[in-house]
Amino acid sequence: MKKTMEELQEGMKKTMRTIRDLQGERRGTIKESMDDLCEALENEIISGNADEETKKELLKKFRKFCNTETNIMLVGATGSGKSSTINALFGCGETESSDETDSEENVSKYIEVAKVGSKADPETRDIEKYTIGKLILWDTPGLGDGTDIDVHHRDVIRELLREEDEDGNALIDLVLVILDGSTKDLGTSYKLINEVLIPELGDETNRILVALNQADIAMKIGRHWDYEKNQPDETLVEYLEQKAASIRERIKEDSGIDIDPIYYCAGYKEESGEVLRPYNLSKLLYYILSALPAQKRIAIMEGINTDADNYESNDDDMDYNQAVTDSFLDDYDIYVSEGVDKGAEIGHTILGIPGMIVGAVVGGAIGSIKSILSDIF
Repeated sequence: MKKTMEELQEGMKKTMRTIRDLQGERRGTIKESMDDLCEALENEIISGNADEETKKELLKKFRKFCNTETNIMLVGATGSGKSSTINALFGCGETESSDETDSEENVSKYIEVAKVGSKADPETRDIEKYTIGKLILWDTPGLGDGTDIDVHHRDVIRELLREEDEDGNALIDLVLVILDGSTKDLGTSYKLINEVLIPELGDETNRILVALNQADIAMKIGRHWDYEKNQPDETLVEYLEQKAASIRERIKEDSGIDIDPIYYCAGYKEESGEVLRPYNLSKLLYYILSALPAQKRIAIMEGINTDADNYESNDDDMDYNQAVTDSFLDDYDIYVSEGVDKGAEIGHTILGIPGMIVGAVVGGAIGSIKSILSDIF
């Protein structure tokens, strides 16, 4: 059935409203901008001039992209800082004002938290599962509290590593091993890496990342932390570099695989009111992004903690904030727009609609996301 002129005009108005919104008249969250873009492009595909079979194939690919989930497992010894890392790096503690009320009541930012029991013992609640948009975080139980309980917890981790998604691929995309930088006894973590992670992942050990938390208290004597600049002094930097090198050599010696650990501080706020802002958090985020396939990074963008203060302090090896921003925008470019400059070609030859509309929407979305990211990083 042909569309009436009124329907076509209304459709054009909706598209132009979306374009104006994405170009900056209304700048929301990254997730809102991505949702707007996905909705706009899906509508264009549906209303385009392509044949039904082409539309069906395009929609299938496009919806799969928009709904791609990313699963990250965090493992480590008790007290290593898995939960504090999650809170610092991802938006688990963020709230936003409700759109449905004029009051100042805050609501959770599309976050679901669930306890997950193991198959062996469904009554045991072992793993905390955080769902933030399409980002899913698995906070596993801490190890090192006793032989029997550690055996059980390692079994739980093995079970999760063996889980598959609906396409038959491994559910867990990445395993982040968090080490406690304040202790020299890392035997529990080495045992986890060598006896659980490597055997389960086989030839996919590139899915293992190792990060040394609590860099601020790595040296018991003198601390050597510059609280004003929120960074380690030269003595502590040298110590942390040596410790990271020692961990790398130990893993290589035990397993034969090459893993380059990084060090960071997730930050904290004491009951007394003392606050230590995160250090090298942008580096950790870039470390994670670089280890993921490009299409899996989009969910990370939706789930990051948007507190700009968390990303201020990093080492000077490179501009991690810019690298993170570039990574996000490159992923958008590749997997959605295939290049803003090619918008006209995409619109005309693939979607069967005037290319400038698609190009404007895509360009507007990227402009909106750039603006949001510039506020964060």
